Amino acid sequence: MKYKAEDIFTPQGLLKEVEKNPNLDFLMNIFNIPRAFSVSGFGGNWNIGMHSVATAFLALYWAKCNKFDKSKRDKFVTLALLHDLHEAVTGDILPMFKEDLVRTQLDRIQNNILNFLEVKMDSDLETDLKIVDLIAFLYEIKQVSPSIINPKKLKLANLIAEKQRNILLEYCNEKKVKKEKIEKFLEQIEVE
Repeated sequence: MKYKAEDIFTPQGLLKEVEKNPNLDFLMNIFNIPRAFSVSGFGGNWNIGMHSVATAFLALYWAKCNKFDKSKRDKFVTLALLHDLHEAVTGDILPMFKEDLVRTQLDRIQNNILNFLEVKMDSDLETDLKIVDLIAFLYEIKQVSPSIINPKKLKLANLIAEKQRNILLEYCNEKKVKKEKIEKFLEQIEVE
């Protein structure tokens, strides 16, 4: 028997029946889906909804820092808030597992939801969106409360944060966003 993405059940019914017409229960399910970092037993109680809201707040800070006009800012914040809606049914999948077939399915689900909500992705904002998404994860990592009695866990938490910071800086370098700009922004929002 072969399973298909359309056969996934959601709080509203079968995905193939609801992804183009999601109700509020479907969308709010992002607050019931734990982040992969949390599932690892390390990340506390973070869920997709918390990550999405943090990303939207960071989009406000980033838009202000970069002097976006109000229209661009509002579109950016909307995209940040909605960027992981597909995870309401798929769960949080670590980036290294998003092979082409998986990415295609995730994109289809996400695009169907955004089409229903009449929100269009803006290619001019893709880099900015990825930056705030990566920073939201860095923020999430820094919220971890490893046992201070266990120096090994604290060391691991610091290593994970450093790795995520390097991923952020590497992405920015690829997109020709200056390291100094990102470091200044991280300092401003106190996620150093």
